[in-house]
Amino acid sequence: MMLKHKTPSGLVAGLCLLLGAAHANVDDHPRASASFIDRDGHEVGEAMLIEGPHGVLIDLDLHGLPPGRRAIHIHSIGTCEDPEEGFVASGGHLNPEGRKHGLMNPDGPDNGDLPNLIVRDDGTVQVELFTHLASLQGADGRPAMLDYDGAAFVIHQHRDDHFSQPIGGAGPRIACGVIRPLE
Repeated sequence: MMLKHKTPSGLVAGLCLLLGAAHANVDDHPRASASFIDRDGHEVGEAMLIEGPHGVLIDLDLHGLPPGRRAIHIHSIGTCEDPEEGFVASGGHLNPEGRKHGLMNPDGPDNGDLPNLIVRDDGTVQVELFTHLASLQGADGRPAMLDYDGAAFVIHQHRDDHFSQPIGGAGPRIACGVIRPLE
């Protein structure tokens, strides 16, 4: 698009309109958040999610986790109400089509699969992940995280090998965060 202006102020005004329109589009994307707790019920961080045209960007800021590689998945039920039992109420992975688990599995991945986290020696994680396998509200036929029973992130004790069934050897659930819409 060409802007024709005779004065520098007209050019500046035109650029401001273009930049404002681009900024407004980003703000129009659906957003969600999740507050994580560990098995003792202590708060261990948060996630901010934004729906893009081809998937969801997940910005994680976590602390108080054991150092090392840890699996993280999207689980199909939006609850973390049972930390003492290991967050089993959050159900299995978001996986309405019943695909095999694993980002490297030729019969997968399921919609809840995500790359592993690397927890630093001080117990923190700051990373952005992206998934094209799920959606906040069901865009393009991808399963919705914000459907009638919600969804939750679950962090596991071990890394995910991205292949073996049913959860890639990820082990016990050590932290959980319910995904909620931002208003």
